[in-house]
Amino acid sequence: MAAGCSPTTDGDPSPLPPTEIGFHPCDGFPVEVIGSMGLDVRPPDRRDHDNPTSLGCGYLSNLPEYGITIAARSETTAEVGADDRFTVLSETTIGGRPALVSDFRGGSACTVSVAIEPGILEFMIGYSELEDFTTVDAACDQATKVATTLAPYFPDHL
Repeated sequence: MAAGCSPTTDGDPSPLPPTEIGFHPCDGFPVEVIGSMGLDVRPPDRRDHDNPTSLGCGYLSNLPEYGITIAARSETTAEVGADDRFTVLSETTIGGRPALVSDFRGGSACTVSVAIEPGILEFMIGYSELEDFTTVDAACDQATKVATTLAPYFPDHL
């Protein structure tokens, strides 16, 4: 290579490796606390996904009847706020941590996304005219209650 010349690189830089998430909501919360909220304490439905990393756990409630997914996700609250699939309804604090309350996909579920490094702990409850929670406000109220009840048990790091 001649003096003063530098090698060139073509293409995009290498993507960053996926964020490591080690906390699993199915294993991370006391069964007694899950049961105290009226959620079924039978082994929950594991809902794990890659790209982006999501370790999820589905619970059912009978009174009122609803399902909730609690997921440790590699996205940040900034990424949720910028994602057009979410309409941010409010910003709040849960357990001393920043949180976003959002309508997912314009009318199918409420998500409460709590910032815990390196991502978020997300609480999602669906709503529709066919479910016990018929409005985003009702679903968000319940998702916020669940998140607040579990806040003392949040991990320091996902």
